[in-house]
Amino acid sequence: MNERAIREETAWADAWRPAPDETAYEITELDGEIPRELCGTLYRNGPSQRRLPQQGYAALHFFDGDALVHALRIEDGGVHYTGRFARNQAFLYQEENGPDRQDFYNFRVSDPDPEAPPRVAPNTNIVYHGGKLLALVEADLPFELDPRSLASLGTHRFRDPMLGMSTSAHPKIDGRTGQMLIHGYQPVEPYVQLYTIEPDGSCSLAEAVETPYPVMMHDMAITENYVILLLCPITFDLERGAGFRDWLRWEPEKGLKFGIRPRRAGGQVRWFEAPTPAFIFHSGNAYERDGKIFMDACSYLDGGALLKQLEVYRSGERVTGAGAGANPFLYEFDLSTGDCRETQLDDGVAEFPRIDDRRVGHENRYGYALMGESGFLGPETNRIVKTDRRGGPSVVHECGAFRYPGEPIFVPRTPDAEEDDGFVLVVVYDGRTHRSDLVVLDARAIDKEPLAVAHLEHRVPLGFHGNFVAGI
Repeated sequence: MNERAIREETAWADAWRPAPDETAYEITELDGEIPRELCGTLYRNGPSQRRLPQQGYAALHFFDGDALVHALRIEDGGVHYTGRFARNQAFLYQEENGPDRQDFYNFRVSDPDPEAPPRVAPNTNIVYHGGKLLALVEADLPFELDPRSLASLGTHRFRDPMLGMSTSAHPKIDGRTGQMLIHGYQPVEPYVQLYTIEPDGSCSLAEAVETPYPVMMHDMAITENYVILLLCPITFDLERGAGFRDWLRWEPEKGLKFGIRPRRAGGQVRWFEAPTPAFIFHSGNAYERDGKIFMDACSYLDGGALLKQLEVYRSGERVTGAGAGANPFLYEFDLSTGDCRETQLDDGVAEFPRIDDRRVGHENRYGYALMGESGFLGPETNRIVKTDRRGGPSVVHECGAFRYPGEPIFVPRTPDAEEDDGFVLVVVYDGRTHRSDLVVLDARAIDKEPLAVAHLEHRVPLGFHGNFVAGI
């Protein structure tokens, strides 16, 4: 490995390392000018283990880490940063007793406390809906934070009692109605649960969904009238071992199935099978047209390689080979015949797909994602791509050497602006300065120089997902 490659691997590893401190400050170092139309908060979430176990950082699973939530408040051309941990029961226990009394995803500790709460952290997504800011992870119920201070307010239930032990980190908010649909999954029946939350926060639908076996169902999709559930062949069984990494298994012989059911109460599931087995972490969007449903997603053709990569990610080890990374696919479901067709849209790898949120569940033209050349997320994942569903050329923003972007978030210029008239916000880690930047791109010219770059005073771990909330 040459010197440049070694430096890139080191910088990439640093981009994910925990940042154990909480801080708040006005960002004073700014290149360019923040557009005045941007007024609101960009929230980000991701794992940042505040206190490392004896085994060290390299032993942690990709999912391991306390939830460190970031708020970048943009107003009148200025940016203010706040970062705070979500203080759920597991976090508070760790603060009092240390990190070595609760099992981690990748390993069991030598002296577990049988009375300790499960080590779960709402470290995957952060969503504002119904007047509440919710930190989410698929292994627990939502955790509410104060939108301005990020103070922890406690577990939130959409109804009491809930139908299952958790909800996912990937709710879908209908871009027209404002309804939020969120699912939960678990290894015991009912394997899947579905909720519809109205714009005022009330729960108008709570139903168990019959599925043939339990799987890791990280995401789903919606259209105007339907829900699309992802029955991917990474199965989930507590009888396989003592810890999380043992419970999951890649079983491609089960195939990739999609459960499509009406959004209305009592809707029955209809199953469609894709030609090629794959695991899907993230769907992009889905919509209906001419009796068909179209859904794009980032599909891993080798789920076994993916599971291995999640286990060794913190050590810096890379699992390579065809199918180890996610390729962009388009799935087409014919509601009259029951057929499912698939098209691989690109040979490159892509992850963290996003669209204009006003189009969620409805036909969209443009999408944004991180893009690399091969394998799972790695040092070469330093590009943001804008794709055109109508066949126009893809446009790429090169972040530059040793600069690694997080999930791109589109923000419309005004509430009624055209689909691509707005900005793309990205938090980028700079491996040369060991600091992070908030980068503001013109969505219609993302290949050009940024409109503005706000230089933070510290490093924000790359993390997973986030959302922009106007006016907060």
